[in-house]
Amino acid sequence: MKLRCHRCQQDWPFDAARYRCSCGGVLAVVGGPSFELTRLDEKVHTLWRYREALPLPDDASPVTLGEGWTPLSDVDWNGRPIKVKAESLNPTGSFKDRGAALLVTALAAAGVRDVVEDSSGNAGAALSAYAARAGLEATVYVPAHASSVKKAQIAVYGAEVVSVPGTRTDTAQAVLEAVEAGATYASHAYSPLYAHGMKTVAYELWEQLDGRAPGSVVVPVGHGGLLLGLDLGFHELLSAGLITRRPRLFGVQAQACAPLARAWEHGAAEVEPVEEGDTVAGGVRIAAPPWGPEVLDAVRRSGGAIVAVSDEDAMVAQQALARRGFYVEPTSALALAALRRLFGAADTDPAMPTVVVLTGSGFKSPSH
Repeated sequence: MKLRCHRCQQDWPFDAARYRCSCGGVLAVVGGPSFELTRLDEKVHTLWRYREALPLPDDASPVTLGEGWTPLSDVDWNGRPIKVKAESLNPTGSFKDRGAALLVTALAAAGVRDVVEDSSGNAGAALSAYAARAGLEATVYVPAHASSVKKAQIAVYGAEVVSVPGTRTDTAQAVLEAVEAGATYASHAYSPLYAHGMKTVAYELWEQLDGRAPGSVVVPVGHGGLLLGLDLGFHELLSAGLITRRPRLFGVQAQACAPLARAWEHGAAEVEPVEEGDTVAGGVRIAAPPWGPEVLDAVRRSGGAIVAVSDEDAMVAQQALARRGFYVEPTSALALAALRRLFGAADTDPAMPTVVVLTGSGFKSPSH
C-alpha cells in the first residue's frame, strides 16, 4: 500500500500525515484493500463493518462515535419517488464524520498527537469530535463569516477555534502557514484517506438496496470528497462483480461559487478558480477545489453532470423537505433543488432509484 500523485505519478510510502505530493499534486491510495463480501462484519452496524476494506495499518484501533449505517428513506418529491440517505444523522450531524473517523484513526495509530484543519464548519466539527475521542489536540481555522452554530460546536469538543477574516480561501491559506511551521494537517480537502471513509456510503447503499446500485446519486459538491468516495466505492463493487453498472453521479453547486459547474459547462478538463461569492450554502463555498479534475473525471465516467442552483431555490427546497419531516442545512438542500433540472418526469424506474444524500443537519446552521 502506498500513495501516488495524480499530477506527476510519483509514489510515496503510505503515511497518514502526508496530504500532498512535493509537486503540489493530490495523492491517492494505491494497492490498498478493496470491498470483499466475505470480509464484511455483519455484526457491526457502523461504517466499521467494512473495516477490512479500509486502508489502515493492521494494528489500528478504530476511533468511533458510531458513525455510518445511516437510514435510507422514501420521499415523494414533486410527484417523483426518490430516496434520501440521511447522513445528517451521523454523530456530529454531517457526512464528514466518515472521513474524520478514518483519518483520525490512522493519525492516532501513527502517533500523531496534535492536528490542524481549515473548515467552514462541518469538517471542523467532525475532526474536533474525533480528535477528542482519540485524545488528540485540535486547532481548527474557520472563516469569520462561518455559522456561529458550527463554530460553537467545534469549540465545545475542546478544539481551539481560530477565526480568519476574509474568504474561505484566506482560511485555507492560514492553515497552510501553520502546516509549514510544523503542524500535522488533518485535511478533509486533501487527505487521500477521506474518500475511503466516504466510499462506505456506496457500500451501504448497495446493502440497503438489496445488492443493487441506485440509478443516480445526487450530492452537493464543494471540494467533491463525497462524490469521489462514491465513485471509488461503486468502482470497487463493480470490480468485485457485485453490481453490473455504475450509478450516474450528479454534483450540485451554489451559483455564487461554482467552479466545477462552470468547468463542466465548458467541457473543460481542468477547473479554474472563481471569485468566492456569498451564499447560504457555506459548505460548498470553495473557489479552487484541489480535486477538481478528478471530480470532473468521475462524473463523466458515470454519465452524470454538475450543475449550479440559486440560494433562493435551495431555501425553497430546504423548506419543502422540512414539510416532509427532514430538516437539513441549506448546503444539503442544493441537491434537492437541482432535481427538476436533472431528471425528466419519466425517470422514475423503481429498480433504479434516485438517491439524494442529505449531507448535514439543519440544526447546524442559523435560520436564514
